[in-house]
Amino acid sequence: MKPTIRSIAQMCGVSRGTVDRVLNDRPNVNPEVRRRVLRAVEKTGYVHPRSAKLSEHSIPIGFVMTKWENDYFVKQTQNGIQRAKRFLHSGEMSLRIETMLSRSDTEYIQRIYDLVEAGVRGIILNAADNVLLRSAIEDLAEKGIPVVTYNSDLPTSRRICHVGQDLAKSGQVAAGLLARSLGPQDRILAVTGNLEFLSHRSRIDAFYSHAASLGITGDRIQLEECFERYDLTYESILAALKRDSRIRGIYMGTESVSACMDAVQKAQLRYQVHVVANDLTPPAIRGLKGGMLDFVVEQDFSAQAYEAIIVMYSLLAHKRSPKNPIRYIPTSIYTKELL
Repeated sequence: MKPTIRSIAQMCGVSRGTVDRVLNDRPNVNPEVRRRVLRAVEKTGYVHPRSAKLSEHSIPIGFVMTKWENDYFVKQTQNGIQRAKRFLHSGEMSLRIETMLSRSDTEYIQRIYDLVEAGVRGIILNAADNVLLRSAIEDLAEKGIPVVTYNSDLPTSRRICHVGQDLAKSGQVAAGLLARSLGPQDRILAVTGNLEFLSHRSRIDAFYSHAASLGITGDRIQLEECFERYDLTYESILAALKRDSRIRGIYMGTESVSACMDAVQKAQLRYQVHVVANDLTPPAIRGLKGGMLDFVVEQDFSAQAYEAIIVMYSLLAHKRSPKNPIRYIPTSIYTKELL
């Protein structure tokens, strides 16, 4: 049977009016109800009928795909993009994707202006928080081209909305989980990617702050910035474990979880090191199943790309500005038993 607003409402235990508000991205809907309705829409393949006028005039949106060492994040982003395409009626939106080959600011700027040259009306991006990118967003705003950021934000720029994880909560959760496993003299190795990215910096700042509130002072935490590279992560963790036998906890607030596990195995420790990682990647799943990871703090990367596109589409197609400048994606905690 073809899904309808009525059947979606019955599945979710809400009124048809609530479903209609979610489908049209209107305010005054409980966030959990909104997520439940959107999941039902995706599961059933429901297509919301839009006006013929919109179908005839596709809205061009640009999307910059960041380079990641782990293709899990690329695949998750692509999943979010496909979810958005299925949600929107055929012909309503044309998405032009620029895939980064590096993490250089120069390439990022070039990709942005390639999209401008192609005639996009809005741009979605995940970028480092620095003066070059803020300047580019300022220029886009002057040109009347709105920007939505996902995953990593540029909060002092003129972007219209950010979609991502509650980074402070993520870092706090990780600190709380590790604190429960450590003794009063034990130390923590905190591994981050690139502190130029707000997503990395904010997690670490919140981790330090909450750890301090739990009695773990800053001198008991060693920070390593490994730029999301396997080799640097592996070498840094192995060297730290060999140098300091008091390290009994590792916070992997970035990629290269496989490098962390390989380094711990190589160190051949006679004691347990508790590990909390960020993102439920395939290596993280293997780590949970094999007992090398204690917890994974998940941020639903697919949902970030999906929500960012919906926010941009709602603005461009229906002139609905986002109610809040930040839209958080739920943070989940995984253990071996929850897989």
